[in-house]
Amino acid sequence: MRIFNWHIAKNLLGTLLLAMGILTFVMMSVHLFRVFAMLANGASPALLAKVLLFLLPDILRYALPFSILIATVLVFSRMSADNEIVALKASGIGIWQITAPALVIALAICAISVWLGASLSPQLRYASEQLRLQAMTDNPLALLEPGTVTRLSSQASIRVGGRDEKNGLLKDIYLHQLDKDGKTLRDITADSCMIDLQPDNGEIQLVLYHFTISERPVTGEAMESYRDADGQNPHFLAGDTLTIPLPYSTYQDKKALSRKLKMMPFKMLMGNLAWTEAQGKPVAKHWYEFHQRLALAFSPLAFLLLGIPFGIRNRRSETTSGLVICLLLALGYYAVMLLCDSLVASHPELHPEFIIWLPNLAYELGGLLALAKIAKH
Repeated sequence: MRIFNWHIAKNLLGTLLLAMGILTFVMMSVHLFRVFAMLANGASPALLAKVLLFLLPDILRYALPFSILIATVLVFSRMSADNEIVALKASGIGIWQITAPALVIALAICAISVWLGASLSPQLRYASEQLRLQAMTDNPLALLEPGTVTRLSSQASIRVGGRDEKNGLLKDIYLHQLDKDGKTLRDITADSCMIDLQPDNGEIQLVLYHFTISERPVTGEAMESYRDADGQNPHFLAGDTLTIPLPYSTYQDKKALSRKLKMMPFKMLMGNLAWTEAQGKPVAKHWYEFHQRLALAFSPLAFLLLGIPFGIRNRRSETTSGLVICLLLALGYYAVMLLCDSLVASHPELHPEFIIWLPNLAYELGGLLALAKIAKH
């Protein structure tokens, strides 16, 4: 019996590690493209390596459930195709004894996932964000990715359409500026831009070429500083060259220390929930974050219980067939997760923190019923 248990555990763990490695690399690839772009713009390689390392636990939270599903379906599908399941049952070994090693592995993975979601992942994700801000302070150019909006200071954001590597220019510039109260002050567009970094002053100077400025109407005491030579309040201006200084280091130094909910460990999340509730503010997002992490942490058990009967019933050793089944099961689970993510912002009264548990319960109940049916035959 020990030899048999070790045989199943060894095959399951080997396939699990292989699947986890592939899925982790695929999920990490999105971050890799961004890191390579930042590296090409002069960011520190050591700093960027730390950013990727600190993102790994968060990626593992999503890779582990899918990995154990793949491993379960493939291993038990092969055993069924080779008639190993039939031979074991003929020898008097029940289906629950056959699946016992897999259940132990799944419970161990659930415990690891709870630890990742409750403590390690949010802590390191926050540390990764701090390192990204450090890269911004050391070299703001490293974060100017074409097609994305980058916050340069507390009062300015920029969007870059592309790069002219030959001339060292940024193309298709859109700059959005706010006043001290956080209201839109002006929108600036330019055909191209050159950035002059001045680390000693903690500033970057944007030199815009062929620009247009769309000025918001200025009223009150601030009007006098915006009047033109004729005493008018201009709303639109175009020209050939414009230089704008931006104090990016001041923005980084004064950046709020508060974390996003996804970056809070459970203890901090519950403390923030109590404080928010005491202020009379809604706490639906806090409860959803708490339940979402737990539901995802216990999903490996649900995937395993459903994956075992699918693998046994499949009776085919072909990898393609097993992978298609895994993909369909995982898509159903993550589709509900995406739905709940949208509900928590738009319809919190529907209690998405409870809906997020439905796939776990459905998969576990369906898997147990299917295993009970297999045990009778």
